[in-house]
Amino acid sequence: MNAAYRQLYLFQQLLSDHLLVKQQLADQFGVDPRAIQRDFHQLKTFIADQHLPYQLRYRRKLGGYQLVAHADSISKPLILTIVKILLASRALTQAEMATTINGLLRLVPQRDQRDIQPIISNERLYYQPVHHGQPLLQRIWELSQLIPRQMAITINYHNRHHVVEDRTILPQAVIFSEYYFYLVAYTPRYQAVRYYRIDRISDYHRSPEKITRNRAQRVEEGHLRHYLQYMQPGDQVALQFEFFGIIEAALDRFPTAKVLKRYPDGHVLIEAETIDTGAQMWLLSQGPLVKVVAPASLVAKIQASLRASLDRYH
Repeated sequence: MNAAYRQLYLFQQLLSDHLLVKQQLADQFGVDPRAIQRDFHQLKTFIADQHLPYQLRYRRKLGGYQLVAHADSISKPLILTIVKILLASRALTQAEMATTINGLLRLVPQRDQRDIQPIISNERLYYQPVHHGQPLLQRIWELSQLIPRQMAITINYHNRHHVVEDRTILPQAVIFSEYYFYLVAYTPRYQAVRYYRIDRISDYHRSPEKITRNRAQRVEEGHLRHYLQYMQPGDQVALQFEFFGIIEAALDRFPTAKVLKRYPDGHVLIEAETIDTGAQMWLLSQGPLVKVVAPASLVAKIQASLRASLDRYH
């Protein structure tokens, strides 16, 4: 058995979180311990040259060598946090969620996997995805690749009334919000940006139609998230509302929010730049904890919606 095979074996064992003892390896391979020491030296050099996120360290108290992850590499707290967020999203099918979690777990050593598995096992067992049942990972990747190429496409889209329509669009961004992935796209038919749930896109193909948007007109995902609520198109407004609940809940919902005034009883006046339609949905969900002050147009819409809700109970 040559040195190259032996070194591959050692590296595989280290990646599997084994503690390697020099004398035991020398006995196993029938070589001098100095040969094993040279193997360790070669592995250290290889790890450094390839910029791998590990260090080969001698554990004096344990009497052997182990791979240790760099401080800035992927850690088990990070993997655990990402998995928890994924499970809470409910966005992927059972199969895609299992594949994704298993892939993330393989990024950390087996000992870390063993620590994470019991923490997430109950959530994995009872994971319930949203109802559309559509695989999304490949479609999200494919659509994302169209954005930097500014390629117009025609999609077969199932609208909320279950009617299939062909729509020619220019993809601008892919965003996740409230359980669903959306394709943000400029739509010539409306001469505006619209949001399409990716699970409702049954097919797409390249369009011969030329759609152009200059840099100033293009959608920026980070900027969009500051103003958008519930992926609802609408008009950007300067919203002001009095809030009587936990202040952080309102400030976190509107990234542009700031407190304009604090009242003696503890409630506050908040101002935020936002899109009116999505903001209205959240404001109505807060019931008596909120009173919209401005703009007047949104106040009127809120009042009409509340009256319509009361009429349901008459």
